[in-house]
Amino acid sequence: MSDLETRAHAFGSVVRDILRQFQLLHSATACGQHANLGHQDLRVLEHLGESGRQMMRSVAEHVGLAVNSATSIVDGLEEKGFAQRIRSETDRRVVYVELTDQGRRLFESASSAKLQFHRALLASLTEDEQEILLVLFRKIAREGTQQVERLSMLEVR
Repeated sequence: MSDLETRAHAFGSVVRDILRQFQLLHSATACGQHANLGHQDLRVLEHLGESGRQMMRSVAEHVGLAVNSATSIVDGLEEKGFAQRIRSETDRRVVYVELTDQGRRLFESASSAKLQFHRALLASLTEDEQEILLVLFRKIAREGTQQVERLSMLEVR
């Protein structure tokens, strides 16, 4: 096994560990004081909290679901009082989704809990190490995006 292959295996293991920690954080944030939301519910709530009023198609694209599935998620958020639908004044066929005041408070609480977790992770590093980590993560993210795009192009053929 080459050195690069050995490091690639180690990298994959570390990434899986980190992803698992973030999944656990996401689950913990979605439960308890955060209204016992499902994973997708919290993703939609966060998208609306970060992006503001959105058309249903945009919500569906963000969570990677069909529009009818995203509609079901929004139905649940609406029933819990976290989201509301707003009809366009210029085109009554267009429906937007946005957070209610209660949904906004929930988004802010969940965001605060996640930010506290991120701070704790970074606090284990020196300032220089934090900067290096961010530079390397951005570089890996760019390369990952390119690799995924290449794979997508292969699937189309």
